[in-house]
Parts: sequence; C-alpha cells; structure tokens
Amino acid sequence: QQPRWRELTSVDSAIEFAANVGYPVLVRPSYVLSGAAMNVAWTDEQLKACLSEAAEVSQDYPVVISDFIEGAVEIEFDGVVKDGEIIACAIHEHIEQAGVHSGDATLVLPPQDLTAYQMERVRDAAKKIAKRLNITGPCNIQFVAKGTDVMCIECNVRASR
Repeated sequence: QQPRWRELTSVDSAIEFAANVGYPVLVRPSYVLSGAAMNVAWTDEQLKACLSEAAEVSQDYPVVISDFIEGAVEIEFDGVVKDGEIIACAIHEHIEQAGVHSGDATLVLPPQDLTAYQMERVRDAAKKIAKRLNITGPCNIQFVAKGTDVMCIECNVRASR
C-alpha cells in the first residue's frame, strides 16, 4: 500500500493531480539529492511556488507529487538481505512527523511510540518487498504510518544510515 502519487512533467498536470487527491501534497523533484526543494503544498498557489523552486518541470525533469498524510509518522526499515530473504534488520522511528526528508530527520532506535501492529506491518511489507525485488545486499525501506495505515513510500537498495 502506498499514498497516491504521480511523476508529473507539467504544472497543469501537477495542479490536476492535486485537485484529484486533495491538498496537502508533497512535492519532490526527482533529479535532486537529499530532498532539496522538497516541500508540502496546501494550495494551488503554494504548489506553483514549489514547482518554480524545483526549477524546470519537464519531460527531462519530472516532479513526483504524492498525497501528504497529515499527522503521520515516518518509519524506516534498514536491513541486510540475501536472495530476497532478510538476514538482519532494524526499524527506526522518525521523531518529526512525516514530511521532513529522512536525511534531515532525527531517528530513534528502538522505536518509542510505534504500536506492535505498526511494527508487524513494517516487517511483513519489508519481507514481501525484499522477496519481490529479490534483493541481495543492504536495503532501506521507508514507510509512513497513521493509525492502522502503514504505507511504503520508498525503497532503496543501499544502506542509508
């Protein structure tokens, strides 16, 4: 399960997507490192400003826009995987609410406020993702959780912390 998202190549398509999912939306240029120019937009005007900050929005420089889940917490799974099977892992909880780029966030290990249900959903999803992608090596999978909803927002086949 994931928040609704799209890779978009024009301001008009971005505004149309935001109208369909409803504000707020998370705006992230797909060609930048470490969350540069990542922002949350609450209105059409803010979305346009975020897109102008992202520089050029085009076929060569798409922007990923997703439904922003207000009041959610971000969770990270870091693991070592061999042939799609998890060998070792840790689950980290972000201190800040979702929307702060993970490279700028403060994480705590072990998690302090996650429920047993949320932890189990993260473990189950990570197992399925690792197997489906047949990962071998380090991996980082990021989730956003609010109540009983736990959604995958990113998977990186590399170590992150």
